[in-house]
Parts: sequence; structure tokens; C-alpha cells
Amino acid sequence: PPTCPPQAASWFVYTHEQMTQHHLGPHFNGLLAAWIRIEAASRFEHSSGAITKKMRPEQVNRWIQCGRGQRGNPDTSVPNPAQYKRQWWAWWNSLQPAWRGKDADGDWSVAGAYGKEWDGLLFWGQNGILSVVAALYFWGCAVQEDEECLRAWERAVNDVSWICEGLALFHESFKKKGF
Repeated sequence: PPTCPPQAASWFVYTHEQMTQHHLGPHFNGLLAAWIRIEAASRFEHSSGAITKKMRPEQVNRWIQCGRGQRGNPDTSVPNPAQYKRQWWAWWNSLQPAWRGKDADGDWSVAGAYGKEWDGLLFWGQNGILSVVAALYFWGCAVQEDEECLRAWERAVNDVSWICEGLALFHESFKKKGF
């Protein structure tokens, strides 16, 4: 997994340790690398808003209610990966920016140029894209032994990775401008 930057805030260090506790493979490591870029470009600060919790998987809600694992040991297990997959996609679909299109198979396109408006995804820090990364981590921990479920999870990870790469570029462009 990608290493934690030495200048990271304590909340990030703790969360990075959680998200790298189980090795979930190169797809997830790519997502973690993009998430690190977003947070580093945002100076490990928090945005004033948050990614919507409407339709968010219950495991993420419990994790957040326990201080993202810092106040207790919330149950983040995924006993029914098929149900979790449906809930996760409903939440993820609701977060997509207006400019994002779908490919011929009906999946979100992971090619082409990124749009300029990020709508409900332009949140960083503890209440930002981390919630999506954590949701994928919990799901990934549950599907490593099931090839079909693993492929569905990797598809989701690749989709979020593409968005996070775009968000990282967006955040880094502001950092270069001195904001």
C-alpha cells in the first residue's frame, strides 16, 4: 500500500492505518494513492461541507458515529456483499457530477476529460471522499475469497479511482496557484 505522508494530520495517519490494515491488492492501492494526493493537496484540512449520507451504507454510518474507529470498535462487516453492492452503487450513483456520462454497457465512463464542476464530490478531509474510500474498504474486506464478488468490487474501485484521480488533479491545480 502507499505510505502515509510524513506531514499528514493525525486524523489522516489514523485513518490511513485503518485503510491499509488488510492488503486489498493493486486496484485498491491505486485508489489509496489518489486519495492521499487529494488530502495532501488540501493540506490535510477539512472542507466546510460533507458528502451526502443519504443512501450511504450503514457500515459507514456506524464507523463515522464511532469517530471513524477512534471511539470504539464499530461493526463494519459486510455479511451480504450482494446487498451491500446494490446499496453502495445507489449511493455512488447519487454522488456523480452532472457532466459524467455512461458507456455503451451502462456503466459510468472512466475515459475522456474530467468536467469542471464536481458537485457532491468536492469534499475533502474526514467528511469528504474518505467516506467512499472507507465504504470500499469494508466491502473489499468481505469479498476477497469470492471471485465474482471480487470482480464487482474491483469495478467499483476502478470507478472511484478514476474520479479520485480527477479530484486530485483539481485539488493540485489549486495548490499550484497558491490557494
